[in-house]
Amino acid sequence: MAARPAPDATGLPAMAAIRQAIDSDVYDVYRLNCQAFVEAWSVMAIALWRERDDDLDVWYTQDGKLAAYYMGQNVLDEVHIMQIAVATPFRRHGLGRRLMHYEIERKRADGMSVMMLEVRESNRAAQLMYASLGFSEIGLRNDYYAPVAGHPSENAMVMCIEL
Repeated sequence: MAARPAPDATGLPAMAAIRQAIDSDVYDVYRLNCQAFVEAWSVMAIALWRERDDDLDVWYTQDGKLAAYYMGQNVLDEVHIMQIAVATPFRRHGLGRRLMHYEIERKRADGMSVMMLEVRESNRAAQLMYASLGFSEIGLRNDYYAPVAGHPSENAMVMCIEL
């Protein structure tokens, strides 16, 4: 049996570096996307996103399990966060916050001026995480999330952070 990486102080296994996704990551991202979101993207949509050279960053454990990913798009000097997802076994350990902190600092260093996102009005955990990173609520998009698979439509809170 292969040795498993030792967990860190948070109880997480050792993590590899956050990196830009490559073709072989697309199916891992798709599987996590399906677990994390009611309105999951298709494999083709994720592959096209990666090919377009928009941001698709992945964070694996050292033993090769996808723990989290980030999707974003630069528009002039603004960053629009499309998705951030953390796999179920890695939730509640600060991985999402650490990944977002990495992305904020990377975009700040790239000279971007603002990051924006929409988050479900019911997703209080995500709202609190974003607020803890300095994001503030700047608006509401009524019925932004269409009804899907028995889930009713839902408003989106718009949040942003000045970089």
